Amino acid sequence: MRKLISVLLLVCGAAALQAAQTWRWVDANGVVHYSDVPVPGAEPMDLGSRVVTPKNPDAPRPVTNVPQASQAAEPSARPYARCVVSAPANEQNFQGVQAITVSLDILPALQAGHRVEVVMNGQAISGWPTDASSYTLPEVYRGSYILNVRVLDALGRQLCAGAPSSFHVRQATLYSPARRPATGR
Repeated sequence: MRKLISVLLLVCGAAALQAAQTWRWVDANGVVHYSDVPVPGAEPMDLGSRVVTPKNPDAPRPVTNVPQASQAAEPSARPYARCVVSAPANEQNFQGVQAITVSLDILPALQAGHRVEVVMNGQAISGWPTDASSYTLPEVYRGSYILNVRVLDALGRQLCAGAPSSFHVRQATLYSPARRPATGR
């Protein structure tokens, strides 16, 4: 009896998983998204076979400012789940001028034909290799810095963008509260 109940539970669980609906949509930047929750303009996907195709290929696509030809996802490309700055840690402080190594966490790994772009304070970091997940910035001076990372395809379309991360470089000072100048008291 226990065996029969276990088999029935497995069959019901598999049926429930198969019945789960997946939705696909393209945002205004041409980035393809997938979700189990429908959003306006999303197409239902048939995940029963190995090839993912819309259930209704004739359904209208969302209106965006990107031409239709560039909205199609690359057939071999897998969507990125994460692309973030992993080092330095957000709000990390450094003392004095020094070289700082920036590391990225990109999941899955960077795919063929895609490139990394890292921006610091609004400017792309020159010298960062487009296929590297870490790079050392030589001689970073006093100040606050904001890093952003994005993954782009061969046409320059953004496939993934991470949240901004900031770090600060402090400069040592000669003033110490313990060595206050004597007052005239």
